[in-house]
Amino acid sequence: MKHAIPRSLPQIIITIVIVIVGASIVLNQLGVSFSGKPASVKPVSSPQGGAAQGQAPGQAPGQAGANGTSGQPATTGTATQPARTGSAGKRVVAVRAVAITTGSIRNYTKIHGDVVSRNEVKIYPNVGGKLLERKAAVGDWVSKGTEIALVDPSKVGQTFMPNPIESTVSGTILSIPVSEGDTISANTVIATVGDLSRTQISTAVPERYLSNLRVGTAAEVSFDAIPGQIFAAMVSEMNPVVDTASRTLDVTLLLEKADPRILVGMFATIKLVTDSRNKVLVLPRISVTLGSNDSYVFVIKADNTVERRIVILGLEGEDSFEVKQGLRQGERVVTEGKGSITEGDAVRIIDGQAAQKDGAAR
Repeated sequence: MKHAIPRSLPQIIITIVIVIVGASIVLNQLGVSFSGKPASVKPVSSPQGGAAQGQAPGQAPGQAGANGTSGQPATTGTATQPARTGSAGKRVVAVRAVAITTGSIRNYTKIHGDVVSRNEVKIYPNVGGKLLERKAAVGDWVSKGTEIALVDPSKVGQTFMPNPIESTVSGTILSIPVSEGDTISANTVIATVGDLSRTQISTAVPERYLSNLRVGTAAEVSFDAIPGQIFAAMVSEMNPVVDTASRTLDVTLLLEKADPRILVGMFATIKLVTDSRNKVLVLPRISVTLGSNDSYVFVIKADNTVERRIVILGLEGEDSFEVKQGLRQGERVVTEGKGSITEGDAVRIIDGQAAQKDGAAR
């Protein structure tokens, strides 16, 4: 008679198998095998959770591997420290720089003026009457004694011979503001005659710039009609009296070289030198940060790090400043890139003579 198999036997067998497998795993982790021999030791994980590089399986931590490397975490592959941009661990910023030198600096004021003839004369009639005829036109060259117009001085009941109006100087007729048939008097300007071979520039200078203005003061002149060219000039005449209405002083300038393209009546833009200094330390304007209380620059030191240094400025030019205190000749200052650096940052100069010297030193 066959024995009946209990229905719970399969579950009992599965439970026993699970217990044996679990015990085997636990003993294996503890280094004990069923044969009684120590189990192989698993690789020690690195601080990042992976096996330490350079350590073979079964090798104790700190023991040298087969390739002779130590058991310490490697610095290649997965980095154990943040990447460094400089040998000292500081970030390196690319900048442009310039060396401080001595030179000249000028302070300008920009004003406007007009080209006029250097020798202009207004022609008046000797008598009043009716203008009968104009015998010359604007632009004509006339010599002294040339007839410009005829005036009839006749009145009602009186008849006179026409009276000629003659030029008192030689030159070019710049204007004739009257027409034939006009009634004129002895105070009426018939024509203006000027010498166009000698032109000058007439302007008015605000009184706040007069303290250093002298005859002979240099200026630069440009014209809208001749773009891209600068003409050297100098102050030749100064009115001794300031206009009380406009608070300006009438000033005349002469161009150093005559140019046939410069015509009477042209509009001129004048950069007038109001102050100048020679043989002073000159600092590019672009390198200076102007603050409410002080001004500073970034100076590049011998180890290619930057120092924030306060400077005392003097005369202000168009593109530069005079340095009174804070810098020495030959020191290098950052001109471009100063917005990306702070004191102590390492920098790399990317252009200029200073950059070449810096590169040779490195």
